[in-house]
Formats: sequence, structure tokens, C-alpha cells
Amino acid sequence: MKKSSKQLSVLFATAILLANTTVSPLVQAKEGSSTGSETSVTTTSGSSSVASTTQSQSSKRASESSASSMSEASGNREGTGKTEAASGEERTDTSKVTQVANIGQIQGESHESPYNGKKVRVANVVVTKTDQYGFYVQDIKGDGNTKTSDAIYVVSQEKVAVGDQLTIEGEVKEGYMEALGLRPGQEFKKPTNSLTVTQLFASKVTKNGTATLPEPVNISERMPKDIVDNTPTTYDPEHDALDYWESLEGMLTIVKKPRVLGPQYRGDIYLLPAAYQDLPLNNIGGVNLRPNVQNTATIPVYVGNTYVAKAKDYFNEDVVGVVTYRGRIYKLNPTKLPDLQDGGLKREVSKIYPSKDKLSIASYNIENFSANNAAGETPDEKVDKIAKSFINEIHSPDIITLIEVQDNNGSVNDGTVSGVKSGEKLAARIKQLGGKEYKYTEVAPVDGADGGKPGSNIRVAYLYNPQRVKLVEREAGKSTEAATFKDGHLVKNPARIDPTNPIFTKVRKSLAAEFEFKGEHIVVIANHLKSKLGDDAVYGAKQPAVQNTLAQRIEQGKLLNAFVKEGLKQNPNLKFVLTGDFNDFEFSETAKAVAGNELVNMMLNHDAADRYSYFYRGSNQSLDNIFVSKNIADKTVFSPVHINASFMEEHGRASDHDPVIAQLDFSKKQETPPTSPKPSDENKAEKSGEKGTLPSTGTKGTEVAVVGLLLFSVTLLFRKKLTK
Repeated sequence: MKKSSKQLSVLFATAILLANTTVSPLVQAKEGSSTGSETSVTTTSGSSSVASTTQSQSSKRASESSASSMSEASGNREGTGKTEAASGEERTDTSKVTQVANIGQIQGESHESPYNGKKVRVANVVVTKTDQYGFYVQDIKGDGNTKTSDAIYVVSQEKVAVGDQLTIEGEVKEGYMEALGLRPGQEFKKPTNSLTVTQLFASKVTKNGTATLPEPVNISERMPKDIVDNTPTTYDPEHDALDYWESLEGMLTIVKKPRVLGPQYRGDIYLLPAAYQDLPLNNIGGVNLRPNVQNTATIPVYVGNTYVAKAKDYFNEDVVGVVTYRGRIYKLNPTKLPDLQDGGLKREVSKIYPSKDKLSIASYNIENFSANNAAGETPDEKVDKIAKSFINEIHSPDIITLIEVQDNNGSVNDGTVSGVKSGEKLAARIKQLGGKEYKYTEVAPVDGADGGKPGSNIRVAYLYNPQRVKLVEREAGKSTEAATFKDGHLVKNPARIDPTNPIFTKVRKSLAAEFEFKGEHIVVIANHLKSKLGDDAVYGAKQPAVQNTLAQRIEQGKLLNAFVKEGLKQNPNLKFVLTGDFNDFEFSETAKAVAGNELVNMMLNHDAADRYSYFYRGSNQSLDNIFVSKNIADKTVFSPVHINASFMEEHGRASDHDPVIAQLDFSKKQETPPTSPKPSDENKAEKSGEKGTLPSTGTKGTEVAVVGLLLFSVTLLFRKKLTK
């Protein structure tokens, strides 16, 4: 049940009062590490419980930039009327214990329990899963209401086993799974824009024998398709995936014979149940992100940070687990995880090969790359992987726009801004491994001005093959000097595009470089636009989720298009290629702003089933794009090369992005030769000749001329005989 505006106002005021409270000793369930293994699967971080907190249903989500950047908050949800400091002071008289009929009564038809802050007693529940901070229990029979969950997480150090039948007394609290495992005195930083989980802090646990576990719910049977929450003021599990997940909170669920959609990341893999494999799938059986919908069919499963999986792997058996919420997403915490089967996916090799009269340009986000090989920086193994991929997978492009080149010493924050050693280290390794001899060029950023990992000063830059292309010789622009055109050519080369414009604050500046190839001039612009960090989490507390960063990217796109437009105005024959990590999709408003009427996004001309260069939370997507000016678009071929995004490092992954490559055909048109008779025409002519007529050339004027010439020759011969 969602809250009235009056109730929300009260809760909001309560939250402010509680902003600096401390964590309750109840949360400090066990001194020591905040991570641990669970009984059913080996993990590196257990499923933690929560600290009591206030969470308004109307604020379902916040910035996606950091899950641990907010001050601690503690309090109550709807219906308690009083607040509680997390030190353990009571919000209300909790000496009275309320007997509830079932867990569904505790959970209620809402994201928040109507019993929050109250003591309850619940019987006839069975343990379904344990971890180091407590255990999950579920009603043996349930309440028959699909809108309420029949399960709850119990915070307790009582030793219980799966299958134990219990009666439990304790206090109901709403809080965060991330909060358990805190050491005494350790501050809990509330996850930004996160939903809470209903939990029961047990004061008394009574064992009543054992019981059969309830049948797990098939999670796919009623999952709403494509919609996370389009009615944020109404609890609607039938139509909103966010509310549907809530109706299963803590319950045993089953995913039928699923396939893996992408690599394990931060302990999670994403699965596609067999029931949803009739969706529009891409060429590896995954699900591409689509306009105006969310891929709600994808199911996150916690497997631990050591689990190895890649796209197209699969399970021959069902996956069973309990539903939890952590890191601003609902996911399954498995009780049964079958052996993973190898789906056979291999890293690709580009089908675009070098050609004498064709210019190949690749874009590659090489993910925080530097010349520093110290621990936590760029290991030599990564340098080798990227160098080999240039040689073997994308066939030594003539120009490579590099994204996320760090300064020479990586994240060491000492004022260093030059990344020349970083770029030259990669170029040298390419040559050592048998590749082409590349040159590196960049314009260094102002220290700390371009975002990214602190101290690293990530920037865009170029590798180019001087045996194939010429970087037009001009003085390079300075860090804050804007690129301009004169007579249709760059005044400074390379140069940054409007680097002091506020829309590039704390963002990588786009870099323009003019190259010459076969007498043609091509301006290549490398880009790394505003990241999506700061967008609302899809399954966060704030609904509907908003792309807070989109407006800035659109403005960046418009600025890039205006720059191209000015160059073409001065020189209509100038060719433009815009590459890089645009942090937005091929169908996005950002992409439309970049393209305008002057450019074509080659990703849109590519096979729809292959339009992806990145994988994030269950969906394949195309953050990396290449735009070309319309005066060369019809002579350009394009392709992403899938060598990273679908894989883990164990499979050869060197970055979180796939490279993309375009090839522009500058071969000269051949002069059209004189028309020759077709074989069929020649046959006809020969047949005509057999009848005593001249072979036809298809031109009546020619026939008349030939006949006239013959008559003239006969006349001359006749006159010659007469003179004799």
C-alpha cells in the first residue's frame, strides 16, 4: 500500500531528524569481517542483513554513482508514528508481542511492513536458507495472496538448519542488507536511493521439529514484461516488475533451465529463463537494450566473485534460490546451483581486413590504461592482451582512437597529466609482438578536470600508422585551447573541442585530429561523453527512474554536430569520422543530436542482432559508436568486434568494452570504357553476317558510314581502271 502525501511529509521530516543516528547494537550481529560464505554456495560476500531505517516508498531510487556515500539513517515506516535512534531506544512500547497469522501479514501488500517497529510472534515457518547473520524462513502453507510475500529474513545467531520448523518472536524492522557485519563502532553508510528489506530481529527462536520446504515459485510465470514501475504511487505486482519482485521477497523461487547472458560481475550473473527465450534475441542468445522498455525478464543471481561464466553458457537443470535485494537490485540468492555448461562462445575476429585504398579506423575503450604496472594499475598481461587484439582481432587499423588512457603513472595523484608514456608503451608492445609501427598523439588534460578515477586524468588519444596516413603537420592545441577551422582545415592539430565549455566540466574533452589519406583530408574526433553515473537505478527507490545525465550528453552531442557543420560549411569535401564511448545507445537522443543532418551513425546501418559493444545488468548495449559524414557514408562499412564485453578475464577479456571498426573506401572511380557488344549481341551479329549483311554494332550511323566508305573505295578502283 503506497503512502498519502501527508504521510510522506511526516516520514520525510522524520528521516531528516534521524540523519545522524548510530547503528543499533542489534545490527552488530557478529564482530569481524563484513563478508563471508553461505551454506549453500561458496561465496566471497555473504547475504548481509539490514540496519533499521526510514525509506519512503515514493523515493525508490537515487544516484547510481555510489552505493555507500550517504550518511546513516534510522527510523520507522508507515504506521509506527514514532522514531527510534539506532542505539536501541524504543520508538513505541515493544513489550507487547502481537501474534500474527502468517508472514504475509507481516509483509503486507507494500514495499514496507505495516508491523515495522513492532514485536511479533509467528509460527509454522520453515527454514529455507541460512547465512552467517541469520536465516530465511517461509510459511509452510502461505496466505494464498500473490501480492504478499510468504517469507522473511531473520536476523539471529541461533543455530538452525534448512528444514527446521520454527516459532519466532522478534521485532520487525525495515533496513538494508548491506548493514550486517559491521564491527562495533563502525559507521554504516546508507546506500543511495535503495529500497529496504523487511526483516525480523529475533529475540526468541523455538524449534518444533522439521517440515517439508514449500514448492518454489516459478519466477517467470507472472513477471511483468518490459515495465519496472509505471505506477509509482500504486502497489501493482501484476503490472510492475519492481512490485512483483517485492511480492516474492525472501521466498523460494525457481528459474527453469536458464542461459547465461553475460560475464559474472561483482558476484552476480544474469540469467534468461527458458520461458523468455522467445524474446527478440541477439546473435549470441542475449537481449539487446531496446528503446523505451526495460528487460525485466533477465534474472540476477548471486554466485560470488570467484564464479566464472560468460555469455551463452547455460544450465541443464533449474536454478533455485531465495529473493533478496542488495545493491539496488532484486536478485536470487541460490539454494541450488547446478553445474554450469560451456556454451562455446569464442572471441571474434573482425571481418574487415586491410586494403590499399581503404582507410580503417577503430575505436577502443581500453579501460584505465597507463604505463604504470604496479599493483592495482595496468598489469603487463593487460598490455599484451590489448596489443594482441590490435594485431589479431582487428587487423592493425590505420587509426585507432583510444578511450580511457590514463596519465603516465596511472592513479598516482601527483599532478602528472601527460599520457605519452602510456600510449607509447602500448605502441611499442604492438610492434614487439609483430604488429605495425604506430605513433601516438594526445592533448593532455588539466589535472583533475576530466573525471574518471581520481589522479588518473583519463583522456582520449590516437594511435596512427604513419606508413598509411599522415597527421597533418600543425602545432597541437593546448589543454584549454578550442579547436577551430580556417579554410576548411584545423588551425591546431590535434585540438580539443570547446574544452572550457561548462558542459564538459569533469568530463573528458573530445579531441579532433586531421589526417591525410590518398590525398583526402579526414577529421577524426575521439569522444568519451558524460557517463551514466548519476542516473537513477532501474530498481531503485525513486520511480520512475530518471536518466539525470542525459541532458548533458545531448548538449555535448549538439556541440559536436555544430563543430562538424562548421567544418563542412568551409569545406564541403572534408570527411568526418566521430568515434568513441558516447555513453549512450544508438537509438538515444544523444546519438540523434550528434548525427543531426550531417552524419550517419554506422551502428544503425549494422545488423540489429549484432548491435552491442557492452554488457550491463542483463542487457547488451551499444555505448561505442562510429558516425561518418554523409559525403562518405555510402562508402563505409562498420562492425563491432566482440572480444571483451561477453567474457571474463579468464576467457581473454582485456577491457569492459568491445572495439568497433569502420572502413572508408577511397578507391578512385575508373573511367567508363567504350561500350562493347555483349556476347548475346555478338552472336546475333554473326548470324546476321551469315546472311550477307554487315555485323551490327547497335549504331545505325556507323553502319551508314561503313557502307559509304565501301562505295567510295569501289568508285576509286573503277576510275583507276578507266585511266589505265
